[in-house]
Amino acid sequence: MSLHKKHILRFILIAAATIFYFLANIQRAAIPGAIFDSLQGDFGINASRVTLLGAVFCYMYALTQLIVGLMVDKLGGFRVAAIGSVIFALGAIIFPHSETLFGLYLSRAFVGFGAATFYLSTIREVKKYAKDKNFSLAVSYILFIGYSGGIVANAPFVLCVNEIGWRNSLYLIGFFTAFLAIIYLTVLFVFKPVHIEKKTEFSLKPFFEILSNPKNINIFLFGSINYGLYYVLQSVIGKKFLEDFCFFEVNKAALVLSLMAVISSFAGTITAFISRCINGKRAVIFKTFACLSVFSTLSVCMLLFFDIHSKAIALIMCIPSFIGSISPLLILTLHLLNRYEVSATAVSIQNFGFFMTVGILGTISGILMNVFEPVNKNGVLIYSNKSYLLVFGLFFFLSLIELICAFKIKDKY
Repeated sequence: MSLHKKHILRFILIAAATIFYFLANIQRAAIPGAIFDSLQGDFGINASRVTLLGAVFCYMYALTQLIVGLMVDKLGGFRVAAIGSVIFALGAIIFPHSETLFGLYLSRAFVGFGAATFYLSTIREVKKYAKDKNFSLAVSYILFIGYSGGIVANAPFVLCVNEIGWRNSLYLIGFFTAFLAIIYLTVLFVFKPVHIEKKTEFSLKPFFEILSNPKNINIFLFGSINYGLYYVLQSVIGKKFLEDFCFFEVNKAALVLSLMAVISSFAGTITAFISRCINGKRAVIFKTFACLSVFSTLSVCMLLFFDIHSKAIALIMCIPSFIGSISPLLILTLHLLNRYEVSATAVSIQNFGFFMTVGILGTISGILMNVFEPVNKNGVLIYSNKSYLLVFGLFFFLSLIELICAFKIKDKY
């Protein structure tokens, strides 16, 4: 095979893996948030069981992060993405076909496992073949395309659901995913990636080294809470909250969530640019963002406590969407704090913390929402400000922990 043909096939594989990452973000953000009421009505379940759909995805995604790095090192990014694409497509089709809760949860586990393979696999293959001066730019394109899935998962997806229903909408996504997986596997078979690295073995030593350092633990806590508070709004309860308490119409609530996703897509690049403008300092940004986190959660709590149904909450919710995208700065901090040989493992642990926090917060939020009896309005359960006050009260408490952690972070170690 000619070198030119190899380059074309490699580009197709990277492009397809990037599209998988985009589809993974649609699945992550759309379910259950965008179709919360539809799932609740069709299956006759309470909020805790609905939010568990998002939690199952996050739990599986988080746990898979801990082994994907090893899989990529041993098998190569393209092979790992191929395994993920099959499992991801299977889960994407099973979900709209399911008539039971077990089927829904099982399919979300499949989707979560498959989705967890795409980012690290794609980045590894880009790193192999891209020049150093082009690597950051290439990664920024991949991230932007991937995060755009969060935009599509709200307002555009809700419009599609209104037209053809949530099952048919997800069937379209599922069958397209399966079609893309077939193309990917076919191209991979022709491409014939390099040999498997037989010397790579699993070891727990890097995990012990990283987790025994209290400075790492502090960063993991700060980053996980920061991301968790944003993404549980984006993917689990944000849209439902805007509809129940702020009286937003369904499409307008979805539009707010899409706006949050747009902000999040650009936020990582903006914060990295700000850090560069202030001579690479990161600690001051972390502290500022932690203060904003406390302000946003406290503001919502006050509005809920005094029963003020203000549309300004939509603007307040945009704050977490901006400050929640600090992955580039966190990754840099972890690389500076840890040995090069274990820095990738440190990043995988941080990713594990991100999604495990979202899963746990999603689960607890559903439980707290059911503490007070919701009102059944034409088959739709409407939760009171007391229910949401419990949820955002928890968020406020966590934001205080985030603030404490932020003030312990330093620029130099």
